[in-house]
Amino acid sequence: MIIREYISGISSIGVLSLATEKYSLTPYFIEENTLTKFENTLKVPVKPLNIGNSSLIGALCCGNSYGLVLPPFTISREREILSNFLKDNNIDIIVKELNSKNTAYGNLIVLNDKGCIISEELRQYKKTFEDLFNVEVEISNIAGLPTIGSNAIATNKGGLIHPEATDEEIELFKEVLKIPTIERATACKGSPSVGASIIANTNGAIVGKDTTGPELLKIEEGLDLID
Repeated sequence: MIIREYISGISSIGVLSLATEKYSLTPYFIEENTLTKFENTLKVPVKPLNIGNSSLIGALCCGNSYGLVLPPFTISREREILSNFLKDNNIDIIVKELNSKNTAYGNLIVLNDKGCIISEELRQYKKTFEDLFNVEVEISNIAGLPTIGSNAIATNKGGLIHPEATDEEIELFKEVLKIPTIERATACKGSPSVGASIIANTNGAIVGKDTTGPELLKIEEGLDLID
């Protein structure tokens, strides 16, 4: 299942939210009807909250079924809200705040439950992420860009990547993430930043409302969501 949606009129779904096979996080100001659509599409519990008093959940955080990394400026009330949400839904994951020079982890990491690729800017934390996410971690850029989390997205079934990604980058992503296909794609009327425009798991995807029909078909194909 795949739907096109805004969050309070904003089409950058992947900047504001994240999704895994066990849970999804969204900004606190998400409308109730949109929250219901998220739950029905992803088929996981969804929690609205802030991180560091910011609504940029997808840009700041990154996670899979084993772990979740938060920026160091997450405040205590937010940690409590997140902890209670995970406990109430019997979600057993490691949650870690990491203090690095670059703290927009969602912009710098692509992962699923099988593998993880981090930006060159996070090279020194490779072992940290291997332990947190319980997967193999490799280091790469995409099309010369360090913001790989903004420019790619992966589930346990498939993935999407910046249209200027090289063949070698695509093969690395397929190998590390252990997915059969990863498609070059755009979203939101031509944006190459597919990671900033989409959240997804193996059950479904939410894409920015501005995404066109042809883009939607390519996204469905890459994420293996075509029935």
